Amino acid sequence: MKKKNTGKAGKIIKTIFKVLGIILAFIVLLILISTIRHAIKNRSDRKLYKDAYGQYFTTSSGDKINYTFMDSESEKVAVILPGMGCPSTRYEFDAFAKEINDDYKLILVDPLGYGLSDQASTPRTVENYCSELHELMNSLGYDKYTIIGHSIAGIYAVYYANTYTDEVEAFIGIDASAPHQMDADMAIAKPDNMVTLYTFMKYGLYETGIYRIMTELGKDQVMATVPDLSKEDQDKYLALYCETPLNKTQMDEVKHLGYNMEKTYDMKFPESIPVLYVLCQDNCNTMDIWEPIHKDLVTNPDSKIVIIEGAHYLHQTNFDGLIKEIDNWSYGE
Repeated sequence: MKKKNTGKAGKIIKTIFKVLGIILAFIVLLILISTIRHAIKNRSDRKLYKDAYGQYFTTSSGDKINYTFMDSESEKVAVILPGMGCPSTRYEFDAFAKEINDDYKLILVDPLGYGLSDQASTPRTVENYCSELHELMNSLGYDKYTIIGHSIAGIYAVYYANTYTDEVEAFIGIDASAPHQMDADMAIAKPDNMVTLYTFMKYGLYETGIYRIMTELGKDQVMATVPDLSKEDQDKYLALYCETPLNKTQMDEVKHLGYNMEKTYDMKFPESIPVLYVLCQDNCNTMDIWEPIHKDLVTNPDSKIVIIEGAHYLHQTNFDGLIKEIDNWSYGE
């Protein structure tokens, strides 16, 4: 009887492994199909959004940066910089830019590796990023301007303000990053862990096309973040959203995150530069240090740190609240 039972158990185990093997093979086949589909779609996406907007500036390294100029009767100038992985500054900040355009002539910049800009031929250090931006602003003939930056742009802004102090009139941070966030008691705040996370996302989600499928299934939610775009531009935005994230330049930027934060760790905004930080309530709830580390960065008496309801992408999650805080802020009067 024991041998019979053992034989039956062995057959059951073999059957289970066979079924599991079939399921695994099926999953591998689906991932392979998704990966191939993603590669094919990437080619068509590039054709769809090619030269969709803006103009190009060639850096001293020979790389082309795309930027969009929005004119205004205002004498003030502002440059808008995106957060990590932004598919297109022009499209993501479309509504925001239109809302503040009466107050500023605007330059919406796709940094290298973002949107329509080239992949970078130089490392994504804070020095190179800021040097490229300064070259662009110099080529446009502007020597006085405000920087408006979301997320990781906050790291570049504090370095830029210390390097080109006489040119920066003010900084407006949209839940902008701060160098000391690496001190937060959270695993995700550590640059090395960010590299691990983004590497997993690149090869586990993006390269396999899984992210593309998720985006296509959630297309309505994606388009809801850019409601003012025309149908044609929404299609181009979706193509950029699926094709550009975590390319080699953006991955190099992630790998330099620790270096860039250490490079700016002891910096503050110069006393001559007023700063408005609009922080999201979600991050303040998650990180006790989120508000204090931003307060530590400002030295100008006209600076202001305010917390409003919403998640990290305040230009999408609390648009009206963000605009209200910017409209109500005055400095140098």
